[in-house]
Amino acid sequence: MIKPKYKWKLTKPAEYISDELTSKLKLTPIVKKILESKSIIDEQAIESIISDTDVNHDALQLSDMTKAIDRIKRAIANDEKILVYGDYDADGVTSTTILVTTLQLLGAQVGWHIPNRFTEGYGPNELAFRNAHDEGITLIITVDNGIQGHNEIKMVQDLGVDVIVTDHHEIGSILPEAYAIVHPMHPSFNYPFQQLCGAGVAYKLAQALIENVPDYFKALVAIGTIADLVSLTDENRSLVKQGLKVLNDQCPTSVKALLKEAGYNDNIDEETIGFIIGPRLNAVGRLDDASLACELLMTDDEEEAAFLAEQVEHFNRERKDIVATITEEAMAMAETKVKNGDLFLLLAKENWHEGVLGIVASKIVETFALPTLILNIDREQNHAKGSARSIDQVSMFEILSAHQELIAKFGGHHMAAGMTMDIENIESLAEGLNKWMKELSKTTSLDPVKPVDVLLTENDITIKNIRDMNRLRPFGTDFSRPIFEMDDLSVSSVKAIGQQKNHLKLTLGESNIAALFWQNGHLEPELQDEQPINILGSVQINEWNGNQSPQIIIQDIAMNEQQILDYRSKRKSLPFTENDENIVVLIHPKSDKVNANEYYYGEEIKQQTDKVVLRDLPMSMEDLSNSLQQLQFSQLYIVLQHNHSIYFDGIPNMDIFKKCYKALITKQETNIQKEGMLLCEHLSVKPDTLKFMLKVFLDLKFVTQEDGLIRINQQPDKRSIDSSKVYQLRQQRMDVEKQLLYQDFSEIKNWIKSQLS
Repeated sequence: MIKPKYKWKLTKPAEYISDELTSKLKLTPIVKKILESKSIIDEQAIESIISDTDVNHDALQLSDMTKAIDRIKRAIANDEKILVYGDYDADGVTSTTILVTTLQLLGAQVGWHIPNRFTEGYGPNELAFRNAHDEGITLIITVDNGIQGHNEIKMVQDLGVDVIVTDHHEIGSILPEAYAIVHPMHPSFNYPFQQLCGAGVAYKLAQALIENVPDYFKALVAIGTIADLVSLTDENRSLVKQGLKVLNDQCPTSVKALLKEAGYNDNIDEETIGFIIGPRLNAVGRLDDASLACELLMTDDEEEAAFLAEQVEHFNRERKDIVATITEEAMAMAETKVKNGDLFLLLAKENWHEGVLGIVASKIVETFALPTLILNIDREQNHAKGSARSIDQVSMFEILSAHQELIAKFGGHHMAAGMTMDIENIESLAEGLNKWMKELSKTTSLDPVKPVDVLLTENDITIKNIRDMNRLRPFGTDFSRPIFEMDDLSVSSVKAIGQQKNHLKLTLGESNIAALFWQNGHLEPELQDEQPINILGSVQINEWNGNQSPQIIIQDIAMNEQQILDYRSKRKSLPFTENDENIVVLIHPKSDKVNANEYYYGEEIKQQTDKVVLRDLPMSMEDLSNSLQQLQFSQLYIVLQHNHSIYFDGIPNMDIFKKCYKALITKQETNIQKEGMLLCEHLSVKPDTLKFMLKVFLDLKFVTQEDGLIRINQQPDKRSIDSSKVYQLRQQRMDVEKQLLYQDFSEIKNWIKSQLS
């Protein structure tokens, strides 16, 4: 039995797409089901997904847009110095590139600045703004930040520098005293779509400033939109579709160079941005000064782009290494805390790189399904700084707000937060957060839930159906890739892959559908026995050597039946320790009991666990049957360790027994140490077989043994060879070996199942 990591919640549509509309829009059954699961059922909503209709709201509807463009045009006309003030993530550097390029096209005297994550922090920085004033800059335009920069903006405005804020982040109860605020969620304006990213807002400003916006900008907006995980609906969806087309048809020099360094030369889609382009642009700002990423995006010189992309790739590799190291350490700490019953994982350590702690926190949450805060301890500054990630049931903003007396500074939302605190408060905060979680757990289930869009059968997983599903792309926030449940798929083959064997490659069902299960290589032994499994995952088309085939990317797996697992040749790779109190270990009666969880075959078993191990060969099948009838388990590991096998040596026939006995009678007294090998040659048997026959004779009292001499008993009782207990035990052992070591494993499983009560 494999327990799923998530609770699977199949979506039941409240309403359905009419047959008339299905026919009109030529929706296939699988596409219809997906749209219904996402409550997209009317014609306009469906068209917004499947068509290439251009959604382009009037840029002048954005807050203060007219005021902003008038000020920018005046600055250009007066040859004023303008500073574009960006942010260090992918959305920030694409926003900066869009606006700087726009102003350059208009002939502006423009510079740009990306704040350093570690020395200047996020958003407006007082020193940076003062330096801008000192350099004669009279207009600062923020992109992807600024809406929370109240003090810094007021300070520089008082110095005579106008600030135009362009941002998309949550607006507080008070707006900054900026010259103009261009924001899709501005409370005094009514822009039709409020979920633009920073690059999207910069793009709308560019639209208002220049008549023909370069197509290149759409590519940048697509990168910023997907990397920043904003809603992939309405205008964002339209911009991303157009941007992806640009990336494939007229890929900018900078992005080409970036992808070449990454070793990617395939079609560019939303996943290319999400998993290749976005992380690389983010990596620079996570570790160093993100200006490098901006320089790359702004160049159209191939040689310069190649040089800069190489540096970006270096940062990305370094980022991966740092994340791997910290994640390994954090995972070990988290495992200990989970065993101790913690429901909130606060993990703190010195010399953890602050730029990647959000990534690590996400990995911990993904593994343990508990809210997590990762902190770097800085002894010199006497503070700890880090990132938090949450689960659906817990608002990170709410839980941290409830303990803000222990926190120097924090900001965030339901699912994520960043914070700084005094080192001395770490333990108290951990205690408080766990107490809060324990109270919550009394009324709220903390079990992770995974929504399921559609239940599929094996026959549904075809190239045609996957192509139909791809009509719905791009997938992303608010229109996620469909997740399917597929039940009762038999495992045809399974193999752990990757350098560390930490991933699974499977073939499933009668159609031998390929499947991958990342980070779950440890399940390989439990999936060897071809029992049916249920899986949760997405489907895609795999291309290899010009051939296409369906492929499942598994997200979760469940097996409801008891598992009987063959570990007879895997004794060195058991996924447990034998002293684990949650495991029952069955051993041979001649073995010494070392742990409390060890039981001899056939004796009373006083505990029940999910896992049972047949460590040694039993003395008899009857003993094994007696033990099995007492047990209720999810997984039975068949190890059956033994020093040597006798099955192929067999039992000598009666003629050999007679020949041996006759030879002993002839000698009357035989020194086995000296004459044993001669006797073996005479009988044409192995030494072990001779030892067995002598034990039978001793057991039947046909002979005696003293000081290494075998002497004939002159008046033995008349008894048959097969009446010997030694003979019978060997027969038993051979029967055990035949049934448990040399029989087809499916037959072994069937016998075990027949013995279970």
